[in-house]
Amino acid sequence: MAIITDLPNELLEEIAIKLRTQYYDSNRFGNVLADFSLVCRAFYRVAFRYMHDEPDISTTERNLCTNKRVCEFLRLIQKNPALGYVVRTLAIGPWDPTELSSKWSQNESFMKSYDFLKRTIEKRGIQEEDVGDLEDHPMSVLVAALFYLLPELGYLHLVLRSSKRDGPVLTRWLLLAMDIAPLPFGDKIRGMELEYNEVDTSDIFPCRATLGALLGLPGLEHVRFASEDAADSLLFTGTNPVLSISQAVDNLLLTPEPELEPTAALLPVYSQAYERFRSFDPFCKQRLLDIKNTSSITGLSFYNNSCNIFSIPNIIQASKELKEFDCFIGSRTRDTREDVQAVHRALLEHKDTLEYLSMSYYKGFDNRHNPNFQLDFSAFERLETLQISMLLLADIDAPQLSMGNVLPANLESLTVKIRYPSFVTGGGCDWDEVVLCLITKVAAMRDEKLQKLSSVDVRVINHPAKASGSSKLKEARRMMNERRIEFTATTYDPTVGTVEL
Repeated sequence: MAIITDLPNELLEEIAIKLRTQYYDSNRFGNVLADFSLVCRAFYRVAFRYMHDEPDISTTERNLCTNKRVCEFLRLIQKNPALGYVVRTLAIGPWDPTELSSKWSQNESFMKSYDFLKRTIEKRGIQEEDVGDLEDHPMSVLVAALFYLLPELGYLHLVLRSSKRDGPVLTRWLLLAMDIAPLPFGDKIRGMELEYNEVDTSDIFPCRATLGALLGLPGLEHVRFASEDAADSLLFTGTNPVLSISQAVDNLLLTPEPELEPTAALLPVYSQAYERFRSFDPFCKQRLLDIKNTSSITGLSFYNNSCNIFSIPNIIQASKELKEFDCFIGSRTRDTREDVQAVHRALLEHKDTLEYLSMSYYKGFDNRHNPNFQLDFSAFERLETLQISMLLLADIDAPQLSMGNVLPANLESLTVKIRYPSFVTGGGCDWDEVVLCLITKVAAMRDEKLQKLSSVDVRVINHPAKASGSSKLKEARRMMNERRIEFTATTYDPTVGTVEL
């Protein structure tokens, strides 16, 4: 009689994948594959890979990323070396970015952590002599060591934060580790997401050394930067001054920190390592230009990234051939029109390669009386998809709209976001009038220039979710239908989802 273990491994793997997917979708914590693997040896062999290929040591689980959790994972790999080879995706953080242990003196802490990291990298595993002392090292050292035990890693999600205990400090141990040997997954990792959930008061991204060390990975294609909490902090506390991009770049200089005990107390090998440890500036312009020469980055995404924390134009320079760019900046991050225009100028360096562009910008605190300005996208000759906010696309003098030939000729898809309250005036201008003005301009350009345009999507932000019988919308649809362009106008209500207007 046939039994389930007689099935080929391919089918057993499909069962394991299905179990994991259903379990993740249920939003329960734990791993159902752990039970599956205990059924028999055949099930264990099949489940082993899928139990550990996507470990999550981050705030998305009940237990936060703590020293204890990272140590447990390191010990698990030490007992099962094959585990490190099955990890394909890692989510980790936030971790305490302190760089020296409180257990030893400063010099001794640096030397002990350096020796531990060197042994781990050179012997490609946690040594028995180090297992009992893992908790004594700073978290930054443990994370750097972990990266060297995952040779097949392909996607990395880092959740970063400033240290509440010690203030905004830099995490440079990963850089020091890469000075000892290249990362084992260096040419395999294709995507990376960096999420920072706090903003510090010094206007410096506290874990930027970790980011800077990873930005030059030879196989890296897509990088996403995300921060909702940072934007909320800026919006509600109002403690951070508004900085221009040039000021923000100046502030990227390393923050002075308390020096170690006299470096003469360090042996020469440690002194040299410590000097490199202290002097690295990952976002200096020359390094970004050096990265550009070998970079494989084709996609960058920024969500709620304040220009006084990241110099977005400088990071754009790290890409040699940028094809996709997604950026949400504006009122929540207190960026000015000059910041947005600087991003646009940096993107013009990629006008011959960019195919997808999404830029959302809403008037900020400094722009309430004069928020409108126009960006010209006509130079992006290969651009096929453009998603843009109205304020970037046109100067608005309610309800007149002067757009000109600012759209690229090869455009196939156009999405325009309109922030509803921005266009309600005493003169009676409403969002549907703005939509009609926009469509009229697009229709005129379609005859002269936009021969490839096939769809226009207008999204009205902050509009009550109800269907509209507006005659202006009907006229807009008629014009688009005549030109065989698919036209949609929608708004979003959290209670009901997307609603067509």
